[in-house]
Amino acid sequence: MDDQRTTKGVDMPGWRHRVTVHEANDILEYLTKAVEDVPPAIYCDDEGTCYFDEGPNPFTQAIERVLNEIGEQGWELVQLKFRPGQMICFWKQPQ
Repeated sequence: MDDQRTTKGVDMPGWRHRVTVHEANDILEYLTKAVEDVPPAIYCDDEGTCYFDEGPNPFTQAIERVLNEIGEQGWELVQLKFRPGQMICFWKQPQ
């Protein structure tokens, strides 16, 4: 199958997609130092909508490390969704 698509005479690359699910404990492994008595960095309601409090803080920096690690492999983040205890990432990269 051809990995190029044509739209109105313009060659467009096809995309590969990837979904990654990161558990809270996995993200905490990216902390660069022990954290003591730090208030939560992310608040989530019952419907899965999450909010960040003030940053930067060690928790948001750990999330950045997770995202950068996959981004350095050539994947582009398309969307990120938080669920209680999880971060779900949707990625794409040209074929």
